[in-house]
Amino acid sequence: MPPAAEDAAPASASGPQPRRRERRSLLSRLITVLGLAFFVVELVVLAVFTSFLWWSLRGEREAHLSRWAASVQEPVRRALAAPVQSESEDSLDASVDALLRQRGSPSPDAPLYAPFTPPAGADVVVWVFLPEAEPRRFTRDGRLLGAGEVAWRGEVPAGVTAALAGDPLVTADRIELDRIVRIEPLPPSDQGQRLGGVLYLETSLVDVQQEVASIALVAFATGAVALLVTALITLGYLRRTLLVPLARIIRADNAARRLDIEQALIDEVDTPDDEVGEIIRSRNHLFQSLLQAQAERERKNAELQRQREELAQWGRELEQLVQDKTRALLRARESLHSSEKLAAVGRLAANVAHEINNPLASIAGYAEELRDELGDDHELSDSLRTIEEQAFRCKDILKRLLGLARSEGAEPARFSFSEAVRRTVALSEHGARKRGVALVCELPDEGLELTSDESSLQQVVLNLVENAIDAAEQGEAPKRVEVTLFERGGEVGLAVRDSGRGIPPEVQARVFDPFYTTKPVGRGTGLGLAICQSLSEHLGGRLELTSESGGTTFTLWVPRHLKSAPNDPLTGKVDGTALVEAQLRGVSGDGADPEG
Repeated sequence: MPPAAEDAAPASASGPQPRRRERRSLLSRLITVLGLAFFVVELVVLAVFTSFLWWSLRGEREAHLSRWAASVQEPVRRALAAPVQSESEDSLDASVDALLRQRGSPSPDAPLYAPFTPPAGADVVVWVFLPEAEPRRFTRDGRLLGAGEVAWRGEVPAGVTAALAGDPLVTADRIELDRIVRIEPLPPSDQGQRLGGVLYLETSLVDVQQEVASIALVAFATGAVALLVTALITLGYLRRTLLVPLARIIRADNAARRLDIEQALIDEVDTPDDEVGEIIRSRNHLFQSLLQAQAERERKNAELQRQREELAQWGRELEQLVQDKTRALLRARESLHSSEKLAAVGRLAANVAHEINNPLASIAGYAEELRDELGDDHELSDSLRTIEEQAFRCKDILKRLLGLARSEGAEPARFSFSEAVRRTVALSEHGARKRGVALVCELPDEGLELTSDESSLQQVVLNLVENAIDAAEQGEAPKRVEVTLFERGGEVGLAVRDSGRGIPPEVQARVFDPFYTTKPVGRGTGLGLAICQSLSEHLGGRLELTSESGGTTFTLWVPRHLKSAPNDPLTGKVDGTALVEAQLRGVSGDGADPEG
């Protein structure tokens, strides 16, 4: 098995077949891809926007915290310089005294307490860390709360501790997730004294986070709606410009596979003016080209089939023509062989005719002399007259034979056909009675006159009657031969019917062939019916044959008037000398060749 067949064999076996890939819609894949792409784009844009918003709001909050730090320094310094209100007068006095001792007495014109106006914006928690003192909360109304009112919870930040320890401190912001812390040293007073305190400012970023989250949510929802609308518009456009034409192409291809020519072509109205339209036009052109190629192939196949049929017909005709020519050559060879035989017989018969002419004249003379001596009333007078007539008839036949040798044709003459048939049939009555055959003639009362060759017609009639007698003798009783003479149109018909066994179909086709006979050797030469057919054609007539199981009928048709006759009475089928043989056989009474 070749490799290709080996590879193809497992595919056609009963083993497991590869699963077909599940068909997926292009529209669903486009929706999925575009949705994911739009969602990613939205997330990226939202992340960038949220980050920018976060950094912007946080920067504003840092700037707000810086403004607080700058604006709160002087109020804190004054608050620190003012007496601190307390529930205990002693502790208050002690605190004031301590503060005065530590910081010095303020100017009598400076107020101990001044209202504070904070910057607008988010709230900021301000703590004041002093050395060796509790941290104190600075409120929005410019007061410093005591340790008993609000206490610091937790440890002191490391930056505050370092600042209080005297380390140089640079203003720094510590940004955490939910708050911003700023640590700054207190500025000196107007008299140049340093307070030695540290400001701790803290603002929450929770509101910023909430604001960013709200804005991000709104932005996400707005972007989602915008992306959804954009996606729908895009999908609608793709469906109209891409998916619908592709669907038309698929339907047209399916119709082409079903050989639906009308649905296989896409209308120009449904073809867009873009690359997809060019694909559709190219497909339509290709499909039409395929249709034209298929039609041309079918036309050529039909033409080829017609030529094959013509060649086959020509072959059969040529074969038939070859067969016909072969049969014609065989018949020509047989005819040539028969002609050669007849030519030899004709030359022999001509010599014999020349030799027996004088004996026939003697027979006729003696018969006439004997009839004169016996007289017309003697019982042998009719027989002697018949001998005399037949002797002269044989002499006339011999004369005609010698005339044929010299290519002399017979001249038509007017005579009574009824009388000629009666005389000819009378010659066979004696032989018919000896064979037990009834010879019946149905001739018209009024004689049918013809203008033809009387001797040739008598020869044909004699041969047909002798053949009928011979055939009737071999049939069943009653043995009978009927001779009927009738007229039809411009022709005269003579029918000779016997009561014999009939002629088989395979023999009927050859009864008129020269030298064809069904008789045993010595009884016939096969020339009788051939001579009859040749003579009938020579006289412008025809000889017809009908045969069945109850007998055979030969019908001779001759015209009423024969204008002229050809020189060769046998039309090339038999030689004229055969006429002499048949005539002599008929006169001798031995019987003609029945049925050929």
